[in-house]
Amino acid sequence: MVPVRPRFSPRTSSRSIYGKYGCRLSRRSPLSFTKTVMPNTLALWHAEHVNFSRLLTLLDIQLALFHGGKRPDYELMLNIMFYMTHYSDVLHHPKEDLVFAKIKERDKTVAGTVDQLSAQHEQLHKNGRDLVRHLEDIVNDTISSRETVEAVARAYVSTMRSHIRIEESEILPLADSLLTVQDWKAIHAAVEHIEDPLFGKHPESRYVALHRQIARQAQPAGGG
Repeated sequence: MVPVRPRFSPRTSSRSIYGKYGCRLSRRSPLSFTKTVMPNTLALWHAEHVNFSRLLTLLDIQLALFHGGKRPDYELMLNIMFYMTHYSDVLHHPKEDLVFAKIKERDKTVAGTVDQLSAQHEQLHKNGRDLVRHLEDIVNDTISSRETVEAVARAYVSTMRSHIRIEESEILPLADSLLTVQDWKAIHAAVEHIEDPLFGKHPESRYVALHRQIARQAQPAGGG
């Protein structure tokens, strides 16, 4: 399996993986991970961004089929969005909101960016839930507008990619420099831990097909 592991070195230069994952992230973290950070906290945050970007790329592939009048894998799309609305929205984004509040408290100059990202969390939550509902309608043979599904899905993908880029370039470095060990402990204590049901050690049964698709996507061209 290919979940991204937080094995980052501050001495390793950034390498773009834009072409592979559809979002301009670094294969190696550009952050220094100073003494203020609990072990692997920012590395895990970055790793989840890379994993989310993989899912967005899979959604784009299915949307291309959808737009071309072909039949995409609706169940695969539904499982991607079920994961995003039941893991990202429930654990990842709530933790980010707590980090945003601390950053805003310590550096007023970034209030506009933080407020924009917080608003995007609300929009992503709404679009994600709407998309799950539309995909469930299709999977259950209930009529759903093709144009509506495509519009909601593309809005979700676009917003999420923009959101991740801003966090990677602006928020993670600020979190590294502004938050203390006590801040991180309080943040982790405030949000109940959920084992990652897709990229964790024991993927849930509903994600088996998605798990395999991600592994296939990660293989180099011509690889076995």
